[in-house]
Amino acid sequence: MTHIIPYWKRYQRLIAIGVFFLILESFGDLLQPMVVSMIIDQGVMEGALDVVFRLGGLMLLVTVFGATCAAMRCVMASRVSQQFGADLRLDLFAKINNFSFAALGRREPASMITRMTNDTSQLVGFTNGMMRVFLRSPILLFGAITMTFMLNPRLAMILLVVVPLIAILMYISLRVGFPLFTKMQEALDRNNAVLREYLSGVRVVKAYNTFDQEIDRFDVSNSDLANTAIKASRVIGVFFPIISFAVNIAVVATLWLARSWVADSQMNVGQVVAFLNYVMQITMSLRMIFNVYQMFIRAKASANRVGDIIAEEDTEADNRRAHTALNITSDTSNPAIEFAGVTFAYPGSQHSESEPVLKDITFTLPKGEILGIIGPTGAGKSSLVGLLPGFYMPQSGDVYVAGVNTKDADITALRASIAYVAQQNTLFHGTIANNIRMGKANATTEEVEDAAMAAMAHDFIAACPEGYDTIVSQKGVNLSGGQKQRLGIARALVRKADILILDDCVSAVDVETEAAILQAISNLDPSPTIVMITQRISSVMNLRHILVMDAGKVAGYGSHDYLMEHCGVYQEIYHSQLID
Repeated sequence: MTHIIPYWKRYQRLIAIGVFFLILESFGDLLQPMVVSMIIDQGVMEGALDVVFRLGGLMLLVTVFGATCAAMRCVMASRVSQQFGADLRLDLFAKINNFSFAALGRREPASMITRMTNDTSQLVGFTNGMMRVFLRSPILLFGAITMTFMLNPRLAMILLVVVPLIAILMYISLRVGFPLFTKMQEALDRNNAVLREYLSGVRVVKAYNTFDQEIDRFDVSNSDLANTAIKASRVIGVFFPIISFAVNIAVVATLWLARSWVADSQMNVGQVVAFLNYVMQITMSLRMIFNVYQMFIRAKASANRVGDIIAEEDTEADNRRAHTALNITSDTSNPAIEFAGVTFAYPGSQHSESEPVLKDITFTLPKGEILGIIGPTGAGKSSLVGLLPGFYMPQSGDVYVAGVNTKDADITALRASIAYVAQQNTLFHGTIANNIRMGKANATTEEVEDAAMAAMAHDFIAACPEGYDTIVSQKGVNLSGGQKQRLGIARALVRKADILILDDCVSAVDVETEAAILQAISNLDPSPTIVMITQRISSVMNLRHILVMDAGKVAGYGSHDYLMEHCGVYQEIYHSQLID
């Protein structure tokens, strides 16, 4: 709970107000049995009707007072818990948003979703219950015990045996139940992961008709979740009847002793009624405390999981703020891109330091030029361009953008100078125009259309019934692969960045369209420095700068003619795709 307490401190004034009304409400609840006792002994037993009406009016006022305080306490509890939940979710989202790719790669997306939703909801429920139930229960418990000693100290001695016994049972249930509820949240993570994978790959499932296999996978994770939840509930199912039995024994003992004392005139009937009401309040308080302990067990497990994210120390977090500004277009003294002895391995993956995906990469690219990167699948092409925006940091060597080392660069300025189009283009639910404007939030309608034209996307957009206001479904499922790629390119072009990275993002369009897109990009003013990954050798043959990758190393760097003479990998690619 260490990471959650600061959030509660933000609302300590509202919590104090809620606790104030809670204390007043509890005082009213404790006063009621005593008033009932006076009505019975002084009014009913004596036949004094005026006393009954007078004390009955007092009872009504006490009830109204308690109800009013309860309403105010509930309002404060709801306000604090919901604002606490909103703050916690926002901070978690901001924390995750600030994670580096290395930190994100160490966590399952389904687990982070569960922590932001289910775990946060558990904490919100606990916060609400803490103000509405948990703080009220101890006040009623100790207040009712005090009142029983005031009524009859000898009879109250029964509670000194029962209450500690119940407290011990609750402590044991807490110790036994906490690990089980932690496992239940982890099982929920796994269950959500299976569901997320199915929803993400539902087209593959339908295409290969693997419904039965997916049902079996979900059944395994779902059964694991159910079995873990049953074990956790079994703990509650065992201890709760034992606690109820102990309370009932106390009630029976109270009635047995009170019977003889009333007969001997050692107690009044009203006192017995009041005593039993206080025993019921004690019973209710103990049950509420037990229920709150259940909530606490789950909340503590959730707090640990949420705190795990809050306490994450990401050494590569995207929060670097250097004083070095990037200026790629105006300053020509430095190359646009320079790799100096770069070796890189993905942290927390199957790749290790001894088997990096990039090995001793060294090359330079002047400003305003086009770099074509080609090589076999798995050669490290995408890993290489991922170092430019600072998605990852190399284990050794340095990457320079406009003469600035990416390790020292202001990450915001660095990424503002780069437009990146990934292999797997992601579109978001919303209009086509809004998806393009993700590259530049304040882009005008003219800028959006110009970017779409350069990406050869304007024609198919204009053919849509609602044009640029056409709604894109989640992940762009209502668009073809080529259309999604062209929208991704338009989103990058509207940014007008100094460096444009095209990571094999035109694989779904034909050769003619690809050539038209590249020609339109080259004619932009000012012309950006372009880094283009492709599998088509026809796309790079006319470039002056071609980087050939193979097994994480630079197999060749130069023009087409140079590589045809000196690079065997390039020759193999050429002959495999083109026939003289």
